[in-house]
Amino acid sequence: MSIIEVNNLSKSFDFYKKELGLKNSVKNLFHREKLSKEAVKGISFQIEKGEIVGFLGPNGAGKTTTLKMLSGILFPTSGSASVLGFTPWERKKEFKKNFSIVMGQKNGSVQNLVGSACQ
Repeated sequence: MSIIEVNNLSKSFDFYKKELGLKNSVKNLFHREKLSKEAVKGISFQIEKGEIVGFLGPNGAGKTTTLKMLSGILFPTSGSASVLGFTPWERKKEFKKNFSIVMGQKNGSVQNLVGSACQ
């Protein structure tokens, strides 16, 4: 049985286009162009008990966003995930007791550590 199972998980962020200048600032008060950035696009994977996994990729590849969804910090736009039998973004008390995430930044490189009580 997988302790982490991810199926077609996606996350996109909506934002508004900003143009420079006073005239454009006033214009943006009444009409803003909404854009969307896809941070994670349809990923699927399984992690078995005892398996050690590392997320590698360039800046902006969606590594931290994926981990935030798996910890329940972010809600996905679509897809599903199960961590230790729980849906992370439901943030149930039992889930929070068995899962932790520590994120830090040192010398420009992001380091992520994910741990669970599932040894």
